[in-house]
Formats: sequence, C-alpha cells, structure tokens
Amino acid sequence: MPDQPRRPNILLIMADQLSALAISPYGNPDVQTPNLQALAERGVVFQHSYCNFPLCAPSRASMVTGQLCSKLANYDNDCELPASIPTFLHHLRLAGYETLLSGKMHFVGPDQLHGFDRRLTTDIYDADFSTLKSWEHAGDPPRIMPLPNDPESAARYQPGVYGMAISLKKAGPVDWSQQLEYDEEVHFRAMEQLRVFGQRRGTSADRPWFFGVSFTHPHDPPFITAEYWNRYAGVNFAMPAEPPVGHVPHVSDLWTNSYHGIDAIGMTDEDVYRSRRGYYAMTSYFDDKVGELVKEVNRLGMGDDTIVIVTSDHGDMLGEHWIINKGPFHFEGLLRIPTIWSWPGHFEEGVVSSALTNQLDFAPTVLDLAGVPIPEGIASDPPQAPRQLPPWPGSSLAPLLTGQSAAVHDQLLVENDEDYLGLRLRTLITADFQITAYPGQPYGELFDRREDPLQLHNVWNAPGYQTVKQELLVRLMEEIVRTDNVLPRRTSHA
Repeated sequence: MPDQPRRPNILLIMADQLSALAISPYGNPDVQTPNLQALAERGVVFQHSYCNFPLCAPSRASMVTGQLCSKLANYDNDCELPASIPTFLHHLRLAGYETLLSGKMHFVGPDQLHGFDRRLTTDIYDADFSTLKSWEHAGDPPRIMPLPNDPESAARYQPGVYGMAISLKKAGPVDWSQQLEYDEEVHFRAMEQLRVFGQRRGTSADRPWFFGVSFTHPHDPPFITAEYWNRYAGVNFAMPAEPPVGHVPHVSDLWTNSYHGIDAIGMTDEDVYRSRRGYYAMTSYFDDKVGELVKEVNRLGMGDDTIVIVTSDHGDMLGEHWIINKGPFHFEGLLRIPTIWSWPGHFEEGVVSSALTNQLDFAPTVLDLAGVPIPEGIASDPPQAPRQLPPWPGSSLAPLLTGQSAAVHDQLLVENDEDYLGLRLRTLITADFQITAYPGQPYGELFDRREDPLQLHNVWNAPGYQTVKQELLVRLMEEIVRTDNVLPRRTSHA
C-alpha cells in the first residue's frame, strides 16, 4: 500500500495592528518590507481581506473559532472566550497535529490555550479583567485620559492607562521597550522550536504541526530602536489625504478621538509624520522577524512541507481622517488586514487575488488544507450550555490558493459591539460599496469603493445613492439573518 502524502506543517506568523495598507505587497511604496514582498512573490496575496471585528481580542477569538464575535459574546478586550467553544486548533489536535504558540493571542480568562497543546511564552497582556471599562466610567463622549484643568475628566481617568495621544506626541527612537522585550522572547522561542521540529524530521516523533508565532509589533506606542527609526531618516513618505471642503466628521469619529485624547492635544502634521515613521519602523522590525523565521524553515529542509501564512488582527488608521490607532470601525485602514499564504509547488505563486475574504475563512481553510473535515455545526460543551453555535460562516480559500476558483464571497459582514465606546454597528462590504448601519439610529455611512477608495465622501444622504443604499441595507439584513447574527442588548448608555 503506497505511503500517504505527509500532511503539511502550518506556520502562522501574526502581527498586531498591522494594516494591509502599510506594507509593500499591498502597494505602499514608502515602507520597507522586503521579506513580506518576497513571501508574496512566492504565494497568494488576498488584496481585499478584512477582519470581522476590528479590535484585538474579539478579532482573534473570531479567527480561532470561525465564528462571529456576536455568537461568542466577545465584544471588547476584556471579554472572556469561553473554554467550552471549540477552535480549529482542537480539530487539528484530534487529527494528530501538534499545536504550539509563541506570543500573543489575547485570550482573556483562565483558558490560555484554547486548543494549543502548549504555549512557549505568556501573553503580553494580563488575562484577567483589570482593564474592563464601561461607558459610564469613560463618559460621554468617552475619555481615558484627563483634559487639562478638567476635574471631571480627571476623575474618570484610569491610572496606568498611557494615553494614546501622549504616545503620539512622543513617537521616536528608544533604547528598549516592553514590546521589544516581549517580541524578542517570542522570536527566540520560535526559532528554538523550529530547530526542534527540524531535528525530529524522519524520526518516530515526527508529526505535522501548527505553529503560531504572534508578535505585538507594530501596535502603538510608536517607539522602536534607533536602528529601525533611522531606516526612515529623511523619507518623504505620503501623508493622509486632506478631507474635502465642508467635511463633517461622523459622530463615531468624534467619539474615537475623544477616547484617545486626540481632541485635547492639538495633533499636528509633525505628530502624524513621526507616528507614521515609528509605525513603519516597527513594521520593518516585524518584517525582519518574518524573514528570519522563513529562512530557518527552509534551512532546516522543511520548506516543501510547510505552509507559511502572514496576517494580522486588524489595522491602524495612521492619521487618516485625522484619527490614530483603532476606533472608527468603518474605514479601510483599520478593517483591511494583510493575508498572504505561501506553499511553493502547491499554491499559485506571485498572485494578487481580488477576491473578498475575511478572518472567518481562516479556520475552514486551515482544516481543509490539513485534510481535516470542516465541522458543519458546533455544539457548546457541556451539552447543557445555553446555545448551539451555527455552522461556520466562513469558506475555505483552498480553491483560490490553487487557482480553481476566483471568489468564495460576494459580500462580507463586519460587526462591532464595544461596550466601552458605546457603539453598536454592522458593516457590509461588497466589491463596489461599503455600508455601515447603526441600529436604532438615523445615520450611517455609505462609501462608493469604485469612485472613492479613500472614503472621503459619505454618500449616505446623497440623492444619487438612495436606491443603492436601500438595496445594500436589505443585503445587510439578509447577511445578519444568514449568520444568525446577534445584536446584544446595550448594558450602558442608551
């Protein structure tokens, strides 16, 4: 009987808060990411890949479970992912895979594995609920840092929260940082483990593995060593587009800037430039780590057997629309994530796919490529748990990776139910349009992706778009029904 082909190893390299718009494979000419570029030339770049919830912990919970966050009751960075919910990692383990993690996955609660056999490092954040915030605490508009000479906002300020706006003002080189200390350990342990995998090849201990290596860069604050900061010395990179004359920021944009403290510091063009420079420098740091990991896989003779994936949990606004970091949940800079899959000899190479994809596709794709049946429905464990999860709403990207298909989705759903910003919204993305609705509110956003790729013109009320708006709202409702989407009852700030 002929030997069965060896199931592929899978190396997931993940960044934190890395926008697809900030790396060279997605057309950014200013950032130096040669290793990501080389990987893209050996694989498939999904040009229009989106997160399903643009915040760290919910995004990652959605990715590992294959479920929308509304089904997981996972609404912010302090929501626990229940240990009773299976992830794709559990399915890989049952199929004989070894599953390891080095780095951040932002799991909140006592279960820090969620299907990983073991993790080689702790997470960078506490696993408890110590940073839990509520709308009442943050205020209206929400604020996590005090305004000058404002006792009321000072009373709402949480000690220990380093204001995002302050870090923007201080962007620049540092000798060392907590993030660098963390990522250096993540990388060291990852390289060490790859060598263990290499030594086991051909022995009785050899079995396929899934290895997640997850860095915290280029998450803010924009501090990095001089080595990387100086790579961008004198670089006249592109700055954010100016808003059109008469532009009025949306209410969610105002909330975001209040929460971050941007409205209080008098953000300047120089601030935006320096924060972009720091972010690009941190991105180059991540790129170097990607290059070293991929080189080691190949040096150890595992390149032919190993799928390499690079992605992120969400993006960063980088000053676009005069907003930094994350928060406005309907802009491309935050929603679009890098998604690069490479397996030379098995996947297409040097292909830039225009297909709509999202994080819900990750779990079924990994299982499909590993030869593991994709579950049709997932029951919570124990059986008496109060809900039955639906079939995974995502799709395997294997037909796109192998050139057998050009698309798996004609629309995507993005959700956000953050308690501490008081937001409840749903976004539908199609090839031509993007619409965001706020349940119970008369306002929303509608962007024409063909005519306005920078999303500078909200045509929600434009006369020529009313028919399109109604059609998209119907499609949005149909997608909510299809995914059995749940809009949680607001617990604060009606």
